[in-house]
Amino acid sequence: MSIEPSTEQKKLLNLTAALEMVGNEKELLIDLLNAFVNDTPFSSEKLDNLRSDSQEEAAKYVHYYKGAARQIGAEILAAAGQALEDVLRGKKTGNIEELSDRFKACYESTQEAVNDSLLIL
Repeated sequence: MSIEPSTEQKKLLNLTAALEMVGNEKELLIDLLNAFVNDTPFSSEKLDNLRSDSQEEAAKYVHYYKGAARQIGAEILAAAGQALEDVLRGKKTGNIEELSDRFKACYESTQEAVNDSLLIL
């Protein structure tokens, strides 16, 4: 019996695209997914502290996770990160609080999808 990710998980985590990005090396993708959830977990508190000290440092922090999201096919998280980063860097206007909340929620959902995906890979 094959376990397939739910439609919601597929939206959060495009494993097909991620696998293509790593040259169809499944073990490398598994390593990247494990690194995403274990090596440097995202901290909402750290983002909030950085935002209060320096928007540029907060933008760098978001940039790191946006890039990691792109590597693993987490397209929704990457888009949320890009939107927040653009406002933090002053490239666009927007509500930083709302964008931060969206990014945090997307990260949590993506982390769950990654953990679920690791069980079936």
